[in-house]
Amino acid sequence: MQEKTGVGELPPPPEESKAHGRERLLVCLGPSLLSLRLIRTTHRLAAAQGAKWFALYVETPSHERLPPEKSEIVSQAFRLATQLGAQVVKVSGFRIGNEILTFARENQVTKIFVGKPLKGRWRRLFGGSLVDHLIWNCNAIDISVISGEGEGEGEKITAAPARSKISIALRGYALAFGGVGVCTAVAGVLFFYLSFTSLVMLYLLTVVVVSSSLSRGPAIFSACASVAVFTFFFVPEYWSFKIANPEYAITVIVMLVVSTLISELTARIRYQARVARRQEQQTAALYDMSQHLGATDSHHTLLEAAVEHIARIFDGHVTIILPAADGDLQVAAGASLPDDVREAMVARWVYRYGHTAGAGTGTLSAVRGIYVPLLAMETPVGVLRLELSQPEHLLAADALPLLEALARQLGLAMERDKLCREAREAQLEIEAERMRNTLLSSVSHDLKTPLTVIAGSASSLLEGENALDAATKTELAHTIYDEAKRLDRLVHNLLEMSRLQSGQIRLNKEWHVLEEVIGNALHQLEPQLQGHPVKINLPADYPLVNIDALLIERVLINLLDNAMKYTPSGTSIEISGRLQDQEAVLEVADAGPGLPSGNEERIFEKFFQSAPGSSRGVGLGLSICRSIIEVHGGRIWVANRPESGATFSFTLPLEEGAPSLDQDLPEIKDNQGYEASHSSH
Repeated sequence: MQEKTGVGELPPPPEESKAHGRERLLVCLGPSLLSLRLIRTTHRLAAAQGAKWFALYVETPSHERLPPEKSEIVSQAFRLATQLGAQVVKVSGFRIGNEILTFARENQVTKIFVGKPLKGRWRRLFGGSLVDHLIWNCNAIDISVISGEGEGEGEKITAAPARSKISIALRGYALAFGGVGVCTAVAGVLFFYLSFTSLVMLYLLTVVVVSSSLSRGPAIFSACASVAVFTFFFVPEYWSFKIANPEYAITVIVMLVVSTLISELTARIRYQARVARRQEQQTAALYDMSQHLGATDSHHTLLEAAVEHIARIFDGHVTIILPAADGDLQVAAGASLPDDVREAMVARWVYRYGHTAGAGTGTLSAVRGIYVPLLAMETPVGVLRLELSQPEHLLAADALPLLEALARQLGLAMERDKLCREAREAQLEIEAERMRNTLLSSVSHDLKTPLTVIAGSASSLLEGENALDAATKTELAHTIYDEAKRLDRLVHNLLEMSRLQSGQIRLNKEWHVLEEVIGNALHQLEPQLQGHPVKINLPADYPLVNIDALLIERVLINLLDNAMKYTPSGTSIEISGRLQDQEAVLEVADAGPGLPSGNEERIFEKFFQSAPGSSRGVGLGLSICRSIIEVHGGRIWVANRPESGATFSFTLPLEEGAPSLDQDLPEIKDNQGYEASHSSH
């Protein structure tokens, strides 16, 4: 399906008018070929005047009795008006003229275009015409009447109905006649027991039942037949249509009027109920479609959900065709395309020009499928193909707009999904760039500081080898060693965070006594803890925990190192523990200034520092702590102490099957690679 131009290429559709001025034009559509001429005429005038224009079709109860060729004309008029840039509107009502004028006034229409009436002179004299009604009631709106020059000869719906429709109509009249007959039989039995008024009510009840069950024709027939039968059998003089008493004549006349009104109003209510039900179904279809599309989390799932939903609504086979990277159209979801070159040509045409085509549309209809463009911001992003399960049955005139609305909804969902993916990718790139910049700025300072100290101390040792005493040399050597360890901790934290984020870390879980894990962590930080006395408060019956001891040591080292950095020298650090809800809880509390309000969660983010420009570390230690604890299935949080300082707490789940304390437990190996991280609060 390569999109190329060349010999045999399908022609483009008529161009749309995009200019909108102060003028507002309205063209009235009907089941006649004259509607197509009206649309083109209105389009030319709207384009010349730069006016916005509407195409209005009023659906009356007679619309349901239109033959297929008339319904197809209505569909063609809808599509042509849409292609030429009109705002197509369909309303339901009983009086076409009133609906047209109401719409025109609500939308500030300045000129109405309507076809020349084709009714005979006598019919116009007694029944009036649409043009006459519009002219007498239009007020300040201009009415333009256009003759179709023979195009509208099919205005009168005189096509012979199919045999099935005739049989259905005859069945309705037969049922109406039967209902009147049953009512007459019942009235004959009750004639001597009921009053004259009660018999009238019995026939009115029959009219209501027939009108609520059958169509308009049988309903009116039942009303007239009821009055005639009642007059013949139950009004004196009996067995004749002669009425002896004038009061009876008034009763019969009122009965006729009331029966006719009942049948007419009941027919209108049934029609309005059908229209409301159809509109409700279309609204429900659009809502369900939006719900299905909104619940998907991937592009493929989005397309599959749309295919399934549209196929269920229209009882057909749905195919979604999207452009590939090389520009060629290919099936992305749904059924495969038939092996027919015409199908591919129509798909390319619809994708290029963004207009509906295919079977039953009047445009490139020599194919089996209906092709609808998937539009996003008025730009085609793909094509939706629908092939009905029974291709001989054309899509109903009111079903095609629903299909186009669903296709537009799918196109917008695809565009939204694309924009979301692009936004996520852009956000990831921004975040990665921000992290790189933060890492470079932080690491460069933290690397530069120990390297400068190491270089300065080593230079002093070299230059003053003979002048320096032994104590000074020892102090410089310790300085070099401490700064080298600091540099090693920084590099190790960076590597550890990289491992945690990539998912390469694997837990080596064994049963351990937490007192020993805490002791190993304190042993590794013994030189740094000289100015901070540590208090340990653990319950005597603290159980064994199944953990990776080296990683938990890293958590404790980072928390202790964090406490030392942000608390004054001489303040104490307290390590305590307790049992809570099948979890072991460990807490590291300091006596420092505490956390700024609002940083309780952000403090565990990578590279976060509550004091901007701080030179106390990169900000990875606490983030590493959270990752390690979450890998173990626990939680970590921080809170300010009531008096002063902050308390870092984390949990470790207690598992079943712990060995007793008198059994041999695995030895905890001291690993100098697990050192403190630079973080802040």
